[in-house]
This record gives sequence, structure tokens and C-alpha cells, in this order.
Amino acid sequence: MSQIASFYLLKNNQRPELSNGDCSGAVYMAIWDWCESELDLDVRFPAPQTEDTLDCALLERELASKLLAAFREQDLPELAAEIAPDWDLPTEAVQSGLETLRSHLELARGDVALLYEMI
Repeated sequence: MSQIASFYLLKNNQRPELSNGDCSGAVYMAIWDWCESELDLDVRFPAPQTEDTLDCALLERELASKLLAAFREQDLPELAAEIAPDWDLPTEAVQSGLETLRSHLELARGDVALLYEMI
């Protein structure tokens, strides 16, 4: 069973939902794993987690900027091809997740944060 991945912009106590790029939570878990192992960015640490949440990540200003800069330096199809086999995922799904995450990170500026949750 595929887990439900959700993204939200957090600003002024509002939480509008963004597209998940039609990707499963497993795709984003693979991406967070890559961020932690290759970029030494712990995106999960500050994230608020509830009983129903299986995985979450909170990307506030500095962290969002660092991750966006790292994605801009990468060839996303190549990166997807690197990440996908380790998690037994389709490369196209990981590439879609990377592209979705990059587009959402572009919205996380100033006092706007990006929250990811998998339930």
C-alpha cells in the first residue's frame, strides 16, 4: 500500500496544501535519505510529528535555501537515476518527486516554510 504524501506552505498560521506530484511517500523518503546522507542536511529533525504521521520534514528559510541550491546544482534525471535503485523505485517517480520538491522549495522564501507529511 502506498503512503499518502502531502506538502503544505506554512505562513501566518495558514497551511495551504500543495501538489505531491502524484508521488508516494516512499519517493520522498528516498529523497530525504539522500539529503541526509549526501548533503548532511537533517530535514526531519525540526518537523512536528503526530501519531498519524509516518514521516515528515520541515524546510524553513535557511534549510530550504540550502536544499534548493543543491537541487539547482544537480542534473535531476541523473540524481533520480542514482537514488531510485537504492529504494527499488522507478526512476521516473523519483525524478517527478525531485522536480515537485524543487518547485515547492522555490515558494519557501522569507517567512514561508515548506512542510512535508506522510500519513
